[in-house]
Amino acid sequence: MTELAKSNIQRPYLKFEQKRPSGKHILELAGVTKSYGDAKVIAGFTASVLRGEKIALMGRNGAGKTTLLQALLASSPTVSESEIKAASGYDGPFLDGGKVIWGHEASVGFFAQDHKALIEPGIKVLEWLHQWDPSASTEEIRGLLGQMLFPRDDAEKRTDILSGGEAARLLFCKLMLQKPNVLVLDEPTNHLDLESINALNISLQRYTGTVLLVTHDEDLIDEVATRIWHFESDHKITDFKGAYQDYEAVLA
Repeated sequence: MTELAKSNIQRPYLKFEQKRPSGKHILELAGVTKSYGDAKVIAGFTASVLRGEKIALMGRNGAGKTTLLQALLASSPTVSESEIKAASGYDGPFLDGGKVIWGHEASVGFFAQDHKALIEPGIKVLEWLHQWDPSASTEEIRGLLGQMLFPRDDAEKRTDILSGGEAARLLFCKLMLQKPNVLVLDEPTNHLDLESINALNISLQRYTGTVLLVTHDEDLIDEVATRIWHFESDHKITDFKGAYQDYEAVLA
């Protein structure tokens, strides 16, 4: 009897946890509106989000998905305005009208589309990661880096020489260290290989917190999302409470 050859593909291990759960009503949006000059992007969107919902933001590029996430993050208790501005390259107000209200105990973790903008250049990887949980031991942080396939010596690597894929994996280390109860992920798969995408998919399915996810990966949407916000061409957002397959069936 021959043994099956073990796969030599290294697989990252992603596990998102929460330091503490949020209140039941995690997010309220009332009449959220945003334009850039004369270009209207979001026209009066209202929604209520409950703890544990996993919402996929869908629609063509430029439809306003990232704009809405930025409007939500600008009111968040745990993401700094400087982080949002660095990720967006935009220095104006993120909301023109309406209200965004985060619920009790909301703790938001953010993965930006331009994720390298969120990583301070010129310091060591270990040092950058440590600031997000000063109580974590060096070995704990090295362990997280190992989970995301960083060789041991990479803890001493400077942040400004990281590749796009390394920067993405480092941001996942940050989120695992922060243990937020809301994950806001804007195109998290852009620089990931298939193994990392699969690990992200499984970790989001198992995560018991709330997720807001922008992605064009239909498998990820299909397997993770419990609700769809579909950005239409007329600046409106269709809010469908159900899985992607159900939404497709309604459209068919």
